[in-house]
Amino acid sequence: MLTPADKKEKRKILGEIKEKLKERGLKITEARLKVISYLIDYGKHFEIEDLVIWIRERCKDYRNCPSRPTVYRTVKLLEDLGYVKPVLKQGNKTVYEFLPIEREHYHLLCLSCGKLVEFEEPFVGKIVREVAQKKGFKYLHHHLEVWGICQDCLKRKKEN
Repeated sequence: MLTPADKKEKRKILGEIKEKLKERGLKITEARLKVISYLIDYGKHFEIEDLVIWIRERCKDYRNCPSRPTVYRTVKLLEDLGYVKPVLKQGNKTVYEFLPIEREHYHLLCLSCGKLVEFEEPFVGKIVREVAQKKGFKYLHHHLEVWGICQDCLKRKKEN
């Protein structure tokens, strides 16, 4: 259950996205708003198909549940607006994250089980920006993924 602070933040995010849609002359449909609202509630990394299933499980009235194509199109639209970004692509699997508030963070990915862990280390961004400047680059943004094996998988491997 959302706290009053969470509800306030959700209204703020929805309002901001509505404004971006208006600025671009895009329709603000009920179905789109439902998908965005569900995505805010989901609150973690997602594959679109998992999000579709999760939304369907929560719809009170199946007839008013956003369709699969609407979910896919809305995620793509949010990606174009900068609110969703792909974090990981492996084969035909794409994991996305919803970024309503831009904060610099990075990802650890277990190549054994697929576990994805976010972490924040402000000094990493500082170093990347300094290197870009030293090399004569105008810094725009960066992306960091660390691939390895998580402790659980290492432990299982050791036990076997």
